[in-house]
Amino acid sequence: MSKTRWLEHEEPSNEDVRNEVLRLLMLLKAGESICPTEAARAFGPRWRQYMPMVREAITDMVRDELIEVTQNGVVIDVEERDLETIRGPVRLQLPKQRNVDD
Repeated sequence: MSKTRWLEHEEPSNEDVRNEVLRLLMLLKAGESICPTEAARAFGPRWRQYMPMVREAITDMVRDELIEVTQNGVVIDVEERDLETIRGPVRLQLPKQRNVDD
């Protein structure tokens, strides 16, 4: 049986991608992160074709303050840097808890 939860003939929606990213992140311990490709790989062996969709969903999720994108431990502002143009590995994580006074 395949590791993917998705049928190979189905095209994932933006909501499917968002749900998969959150599902993967919720399985982690506090402070852990995932690579965006982990979310794409959940959609089967043709995961590379879904990377533009994954990047778009990730950008939306950052804007909605559901996740953070980091590179070398530094949070990336997706309004200043397009995920398509970033070179090198990035990671996805749940936002760090903020104090009420922040």
